[in-house]
Amino acid sequence: MKNSYKYAKTLFDICLKTDKITTLKKEFEVIAYLYKKVSTFRLILITKKIDTNIKADIINNTLKMLDPLTLEFLNIIIENNDSNELLNIISRFNHLSESQLGLNKVDIITAAKLSDEEIKSLSIKIDGILKNSPSVNNIEDPSIIGGLKLRVGNNVFDNSVSYQINQLKKTLHNM
Repeated sequence: MKNSYKYAKTLFDICLKTDKITTLKKEFEVIAYLYKKVSTFRLILITKKIDTNIKADIINNTLKMLDPLTLEFLNIIIENNDSNELLNIISRFNHLSESQLGLNKVDIITAAKLSDEEIKSLSIKIDGILKNSPSVNNIEDPSIIGGLKLRVGNNVFDNSVSYQINQLKKTLHNM
């Protein structure tokens, strides 16, 4: 786990300097798909029965259409026997790149579906706070009764009626 962050951060820093964040992000989608769905690709990466030099040759010849930085990254994780961390590294890289590119994802959780006008209005207000244009997703959850919850990354801002009722219940219970 610790290595996955180091790989992702180092790769992200290199991409930032060389202006290749979007390129690698797209290529990592392909690699993640191959790793999840194509068992031979995954097997080549994680097996210890194949020599690392042969693995690197197979990857370089098979994926030669990819950016040299992507191929070099794959060669490094093969050489260091960290292939089983590939999806974690890609996930962490995506997280870093989305925050850098200002691609914040915001989930607006409401009791009833919001109209396009309401979503646009909230999006403009959120844009002013976050200083970038987030992609807004409206999720319907009748259990919150009313109000709304905002999920921005790992942060949840809960201003729902159900949350307020639970807080009131705790307060009354502690009296």
